[in-house]
Amino acid sequence: MTLPYLQPLFRPRAVIAVSVFLMLTACVTQPPISSEAVPVVNDQVVERSLIPTSELSLTTPSELSLTTPSNIKPVVPVVSVAKKTTPVAVAVQSSNKPTDSIAFWLGEAGWAFEQDKLTTPTGESAYYYLTRVLTKEPRNPQALAALEKIVQRYYELLQASLTKGKVQQARVFLSRAKKVMPKHGQLTTMRKLIESHAVKPQVVMGDGPETAVPVMRNQKLLLPTTLIDQQDDRLAQWLVVVAQKAQNLQATMLIVAPKDVQARWVYQTMNSADPEQRIRANIKHSQPARLEVNYLARKDELEVYSN
Repeated sequence: MTLPYLQPLFRPRAVIAVSVFLMLTACVTQPPISSEAVPVVNDQVVERSLIPTSELSLTTPSELSLTTPSNIKPVVPVVSVAKKTTPVAVAVQSSNKPTDSIAFWLGEAGWAFEQDKLTTPTGESAYYYLTRVLTKEPRNPQALAALEKIVQRYYELLQASLTKGKVQQARVFLSRAKKVMPKHGQLTTMRKLIESHAVKPQVVMGDGPETAVPVMRNQKLLLPTTLIDQQDDRLAQWLVVVAQKAQNLQATMLIVAPKDVQARWVYQTMNSADPEQRIRANIKHSQPARLEVNYLARKDELEVYSN
């Protein structure tokens, strides 16, 4: 007889016994398991040779020679080389290059003319490209017609300058037109237009004696300092005329003035006669203000300014 307070201790024991019985019954009813189905794991490590032992020959403990089986062919890597193709852009670019130099220069001359690059800048003007054409083909009709158009364009620019009272600028256009075609019939008309608009100062010729043969002459042309300070238009026009004649005579000049600003104004005014050609002149600070011009001639060729 079990005491009432010990009964809970016996119940787990009964449950355990029943569980063990059921497990044994289940194991008996299962089919036998083959040993081949379950791999046997030993404590020893099994090594499998990657190369058959028949193909290994050991000559020495430190040497191992491998023989290639006759039925195994060596694998040669195949490298595919892409064919070199010429880019389309290169072919197109090469086809766009002009093959005719004459046509190319004429085209560049036409573009420069539309931009009013008639004779300047050097190397980019219409006149520059046309001279290259005429060097290769002296009688090229298109180039000769283009030169005519340049002279006509300078005639239009000259008229516009005279309308605005810019006589010195008109003289520049005349000199450039003369450079393009020195024997063009329009040059005389252009020169007469400038003379009709220019204010003629009162001048007298030098009194140097005339000689039978050209000799070196030194003309001293006095300059009124008051008019220099005022930058007088008539004096400026006279200086431009003297500069043009001095260039034709290949003369050298000395500009004398009391102040540097006065001498600089005289020099810049004389240089405005033709921007493409610089006068050969030195500056000296002294009195009276004057121009000393040296050139080779039979008589005095320069006019003296008179108020």
